[in-house]
Amino acid sequence: LVARDARDASRHVRAACQRRLKSNRTLFPNGSNNGKDANGETILPRAKVYSNLDAAIAARLSTTRRMPGDQFLSFEAAKDMVMRATVPANRASSSSAPANNEAVVFRHDPRLQWPSLQYYTREQVEAFFRDVQASNIPVCFLWAADGWPVDAWAENVVKDILKPGHSKRLSGSHHLHADPDSVNAVAREIVMFVEEQKL
Repeated sequence: LVARDARDASRHVRAACQRRLKSNRTLFPNGSNNGKDANGETILPRAKVYSNLDAAIAARLSTTRRMPGDQFLSFEAAKDMVMRATVPANRASSSSAPANNEAVVFRHDPRLQWPSLQYYTREQVEAFFRDVQASNIPVCFLWAADGWPVDAWAENVVKDILKPGHSKRLSGSHHLHADPDSVNAVAREIVMFVEEQKL
């Protein structure tokens, strides 16, 4: 859970509301009408069209490089993600995988990338962790050496309040579970956790 300073709450809500107001016109240029046009056809949200899968993979890799810290993503992991997350641009509602030279769009709802209306304060994060810890649910906490940057408070709250029964810092970045260079280490730690807990 990402904690934010409570003093910034109104700024985050304002940014989220402004993005929603601006984006509704972009996502649904023909009006909403429950997402249908005059003929009852579904109006698809506007999405950026990539000329082919390689262009979409390059965009995914570029996004990772713009994230805070020293995050990275292998080409192989990016390709797997893009293959699952795109559809041919000329048939955006299709579930079939696009051909390599075919224009594609990401099929996720672009609103998932909007600013959140609410971020948790540190006190709220601590309360969530206390509730999880008090529930006696076994916790496995794996984190990436080059993942999302965290401060000393975040590391301490995990160790002192969440108290995971199995905790390990692994080589890798935010998507270490999907990267061919680190996926085996992640799998080994999960298997070890399951065996330790007799799950």
